[in-house]
Amino acid sequence: MSEIRVSSIRDAAGTGAPSFPSGVNVTGVVTATTFVGALTGTASTATAAATAYGLTGSPNITVGLITATEFDISGSSNTFNSGGISVGVATATTLNSSTGLVSLGSTIKTKGFIETQSTVSIAGTVLALNAANGTVFTHTTTGNIGIVSFSGISTASAGTQTYTVLVTQGATPYNTTAATGIGTVLATVVTTPSNVGYSTHIKVGGGTTIVLTSSAGALDLLTFVVSYDGNTSIASTSFKIVGFAATDFRGVVN
Repeated sequence: MSEIRVSSIRDAAGTGAPSFPSGVNVTGVVTATTFVGALTGTASTATAAATAYGLTGSPNITVGLITATEFDISGSSNTFNSGGISVGVATATTLNSSTGLVSLGSTIKTKGFIETQSTVSIAGTVLALNAANGTVFTHTTTGNIGIVSFSGISTASAGTQTYTVLVTQGATPYNTTAATGIGTVLATVVTTPSNVGYSTHIKVGGGTTIVLTSSAGALDLLTFVVSYDGNTSIASTSFKIVGFAATDFRGVVN
């Protein structure tokens, strides 16, 4: 076996790097300021990288803290596992594409929580409250409310949804007597995602009706609780609606 001991090796001109057409086998450590070319195998002993220029394929990465400006999960499974919690993400706005439900099994703490509020008007005598637009509504009366329609009711499992309506009487007050009170006629429940409607009644305390304040500009608060019993053979009897009102809100007069 022969050895060559030199301080440096250059090309024939003495100005560049020599060529090794048959390759170079190194059993020790190679130290270089840069590396250009394809890498076969893995760089298993690399301890740090100042800049990551992109990973391709399907590598498994184990790291500590991740700080990022964006986080994107794509693919057919859309599953994110963290601390034993598995969440299927279907879109950017929905955690369950089939039911539209977000299920959480722990306490939620929030600051500055705001519910979406929508303005709703009657069509004929129907006041249509659609949970897709929120569950808090404002309404200025233009006629008697004969039917209250509740849409966006999920039947994925037994559950309850609450609708709140802040009602302002217009120039002519409506629903001001027991005979015209809210709850005297049918209510409808429209489920999601099937969009099927079921007829039922609003149950009111004492078996009466909800009577609004009989003066123009009066402010009343209506609350409706829609309960679904979870029966997969859905019928009108699967839903119970309870309605009640806090009426005649006014400012304090000194």
